[in-house]
Amino acid sequence: MVLEFDAIPTLIGILILVIPSMLLGRICKHFGISEIIGFVIGGIIFSPFALGGWIQFFDRPIVELNELILSFWQIAGIIILFSAGLHFPFSSLKNAGIKAMIVGVTGVIVPLALGYGISVLLGIEWMVAMIIAATLSATSIAAAVTILDELGKEKTQEGNILVNAAVLDDVLGLAILSSIISIVIAHALPSLELVLFEISESLILWIVILLGSVFLLPKMVHAVAAMRPTSLESRGTKQATALGSAFGIAAIAASIGLNPIVGGFAAGMGLAGSKLARQVKEFVGELQIIFAPFFFAIIGAHIDIANILSVDLVLFVVILIIAVLGKILGAGIPAIILLKDKNKGLRIGYGMVVRGEIAVITAGLGLAYGIISESIFSTLIFVILGTIIIGPILLRHSFKKT
Repeated sequence: MVLEFDAIPTLIGILILVIPSMLLGRICKHFGISEIIGFVIGGIIFSPFALGGWIQFFDRPIVELNELILSFWQIAGIIILFSAGLHFPFSSLKNAGIKAMIVGVTGVIVPLALGYGISVLLGIEWMVAMIIAATLSATSIAAAVTILDELGKEKTQEGNILVNAAVLDDVLGLAILSSIISIVIAHALPSLELVLFEISESLILWIVILLGSVFLLPKMVHAVAAMRPTSLESRGTKQATALGSAFGIAAIAASIGLNPIVGGFAAGMGLAGSKLARQVKEFVGELQIIFAPFFFAIIGAHIDIANILSVDLVLFVVILIIAVLGKILGAGIPAIILLKDKNKGLRIGYGMVVRGEIAVITAGLGLAYGIISESIFSTLIFVILGTIIIGPILLRHSFKKT
């Protein structure tokens, strides 16, 4: 049971994070900078390590990264990805098809290999190198879809491939994270067969979730929405049922080891081709006004600026270069070859640069298990921040050129 003592600080924390982050996002947008950067900066300023920790309310910090607020963070991610999925009917995935799959796979493998290989060459212990590599592997889907939405480019060919590749990227990233946890527990490298099995299992589960959402969800939502339509219409039954289905699919995804936010995306894609899509898009779009700033503010709230002094500057620069080039080479180059268009291919690479929720979780697990030091953890967190700044700038500039 959630005690009032826990709930009140959480609600205050959400308020403190959302409003300043939203305002900073608007200021950034006014100056032609991605809103995401403003949202993250708001989170840094009001994090438990800065104003959010210094200002007290009933002898507690006004912002705490407790279990409740992190649960809201996941809910925000589900809503953002559900909204994104509503813009991409299943036909868009079929159109992206093999291209998105190739880009998603190479977009994980290249930064993973570069991160591990270069870390080992720098004399870093192999288990630490694995955490660094895993942190660099997964793109932030939420960031990718938010940037495309800002630019109004989610319906473009490159936007379609980028989003579907980023979802696959996330699924693979979690499979890699699962393998990393196995390595940590066993203190030994798993067999190639085990790694391939875990990756294949994650992909199959994702396909099952997606197909179930596409073929069953519209029928279920229509059936519920059709019940006594005249009396229930004014209460937003269709919208509420659709949103409830997103949380349901997200819960199923989480229960089988996938990221719940990819379940939200599957639910959105399942409903995107239905008659309800327009009404649900409008409804969820309104929710995003609050949940998008909050989601990215929480990423910022994980960053302790005071730790910048403990960051290994050389390692930071090297890892940041790997993080950026790894995605441009791993996702951008294959996309250029597949699309036979340099600009479109590079946009996909730029869109995949941003790391977020999975990267923060991976680095946090590395620290919690005692594999990486506070210094390397801080370095990775600042690398994630660097990609959040660099990715949107590169993508926005690439669209402006044309």
